[in-house]
Parts: sequence; structure tokens; C-alpha cells
Amino acid sequence: MEKVTILDLSLHVDDRGWVAWPFADMAFEQTQLRRVHLPCMKPGAVRGNHYHPSTVEFALILTGPCRALFEDNETGERQELLLPVHTPVLFKISANVTHAFKNESSHNILLLCYEQRADSTLDEGTCRKIIL
Repeated sequence: MEKVTILDLSLHVDDRGWVAWPFADMAFEQTQLRRVHLPCMKPGAVRGNHYHPSTVEFALILTGPCRALFEDNETGERQELLLPVHTPVLFKISANVTHAFKNESSHNILLLCYEQRADSTLDEGTCRKIIL
């Protein structure tokens, strides 16, 4: 799907595990980073099931397995992915794309989510739409 991108994630892996830099390539001087949050998904739980009419959202899935579903609200195009167990994945989700994530594991999964805006409005603009 053209409006959802899996970004290259700055990642260092060694015998202890991994370290990720999810903000490394962002142009902070041109945008506002907003609404940084860290959702936890219990086994079988779904997060998201919403879209933002005018905001780009980034979602970093820290571990898996996790099912990701995206739907372009203009074209109806859908994309579904099953994310791997041990590799973090960073998504850039364009405005007006419904997104949902389902924990497909037997343990809690953490996500790191944040929005990027060109303006400083405080309106979060989240619209509920169940797709998963």
C-alpha cells in the first residue's frame, strides 16, 4: 500500500539484544512531534481501529508476532501483514488510513506511537473505524 511505509529502523544488535533509534531520521526542525504514547497489548488484544484525517502517525511494533491491518479510506485498498516475533518494525501511516494491530502472541506486546505534524494544533483528530 502506497500510503503505509515500513521505514528503515536504525538498529544495533549484539549478544544482549537490540537497541532502536526510531527518531533518528526525522526532520524535527520542520515538524512537530506530538502525542508520543506507549500502548501495551495483552494476548489477543487489538489496538488502533482508527484513523487521523490530517495527521501522519508512526507506530513502532517492538516485538511480535503481531498482525497489522491498514485500509486506505479514499480507495478502500487494504494491506494485512503478520509481523515477526523478534524484530521491531516501524510504520509510517499517512493521514486518512485506518490502522489496527492485533497481538498474536501469548505475551504482552508494546508499541511506541507518535504523530508528526507541520502545525501546532492540539486537536488530535482521531476517528474510530473498526477493521480488525
